[in-house]
Amino acid sequence: MARRALAITLLAALFAAATAVAAASPSTTKNLIARVYIPAGETRALSVPYPDALKYANARYSGRYTLAPKPAAAGSRPNLAKVAILEAQSVEGGSLYLVRAHNGNPRGSAAVRLSVIATTVEPLPHR
Repeated sequence: MARRALAITLLAALFAAATAVAAASPSTTKNLIARVYIPAGETRALSVPYPDALKYANARYSGRYTLAPKPAAAGSRPNLAKVAILEAQSVEGGSLYLVRAHNGNPRGSAAVRLSVIATTVEPLPHR
């Protein structure tokens, strides 16, 4: 009798897990990446369009950025703590992700690489 109860409990748990997986709607994630090098003492702006921007009503948009020293660059290694992000937001009605950054390192330091990633998550089916 205990085996039968255990088997029923396991089948119920398996069915619940399968239902949860089936209920989770699939989605498509698309990214666009752009990079720019910011020389010491300079300010740069980089805008990246969201993939399929404003094409689907149920899509979600996000953006992020990373900073790194320019690889194999001449000059002293820049201090990434001296790079100020002046602005990081969606612009143009939500179709672009814009990042403005200022490299506050002294002249003679190597440039800093700013990478901006714009992401669109489109739940399926599209609406």
